Amino acid sequence: MIVNQQIRVGMQQFKVVVAMLATVIVLSACSPASEPQPKVLEGQIFGTYFQVSIGTQHEFAEDEVRDGVLAVLNEIDRQMSTYREDSVLNQVNQSPLGEPVVVPDKLFYVLALGYDIAEISGGAFDYTVGGLVNLWGFGPEGRVTKAPNTEELEQRLAQVGYRYVELDHAQQTVTRHSDVFIDLSGIAKGYAVDEVSDYLLSLGIENHLVNIGGDLIAQGQRSSEQQWRIGIEAPNDNQQVVRHILPLHNVAMLGSGDYRNYFEENGVRYSHTINPATGRPIAHRLAAVHVLGDNAAEADAFATVLLVLGEQEGLKFANDHDIAALFVYRDGSGFESAMSDRFEQNHADTMEVPTTL
Repeated sequence: MIVNQQIRVGMQQFKVVVAMLATVIVLSACSPASEPQPKVLEGQIFGTYFQVSIGTQHEFAEDEVRDGVLAVLNEIDRQMSTYREDSVLNQVNQSPLGEPVVVPDKLFYVLALGYDIAEISGGAFDYTVGGLVNLWGFGPEGRVTKAPNTEELEQRLAQVGYRYVELDHAQQTVTRHSDVFIDLSGIAKGYAVDEVSDYLLSLGIENHLVNIGGDLIAQGQRSSEQQWRIGIEAPNDNQQVVRHILPLHNVAMLGSGDYRNYFEENGVRYSHTINPATGRPIAHRLAAVHVLGDNAAEADAFATVLLVLGEQEGLKFANDHDIAALFVYRDGSGFESAMSDRFEQNHADTMEVPTTL
């Protein structure tokens, strides 16, 4: 994928909040129950769950590694949460306009990467939609059951624009030039996936799968003989049904969808994914997108881009930018899938249609 290489130097990735949709399932291998199984460390973070599965090739101090994973995640939460009044990001959001704020390395990296992807996508990804996310009831201001009126919508939409955020790489400062509310929920969870993976690699744990609320990275294999296998759900609201099975090796997979996190009013569904151009939740046939790549933070943001753009424009964007993406869209009462060129080249041959789990 294509991001400014200067942004990548010395950094890695992660995020904040929200009870996100679990669009993938880590599948068990077809092996006798007597065979060793990966050790799974799990817990809660960012309003969702995390699972760290460690390949059977490794022996490790379970409590020590779990504590280390939590330390990584809690530091990201401290820097990037919009739900914590004491987070660094909220200090930025509450800072006087025109006043530079020095921020830590991790937060600056995510802000810079997000800005770069906003430029690449023509604003389809824009982390200053936080005010709109709150207005539609999907942010820290709390849930709503009614769509906002036109006046409220226009007022919040006027506050959106990533170019109102100035990033000074030399001083590592962030300056708001309009009263934008920065929300990193479209990129930070991916950053966290990468950060946890990098922590495990630093311990010599080369075979692991990190899964945070359905966003994941698979490194190595689950055992010396077996790969990590991931079930990709059909985007049903209430029923968990695996649509595709995909073996993963040394790759991240991040998803974005318009289901599970929404509200309905008068038969109209309002998704948590906001189109920065209109200020409204997306309204098209595309239900879910899964992006595969080396950098989970980047894949997270691009999954948002493709979901905002929709089935046709999203597929064109993925092909134009060499992104491996799987699209699942509504077709009548069922679903159909489409693959970008890069996904088809890299993954089509190994993807299965499940008969049983």
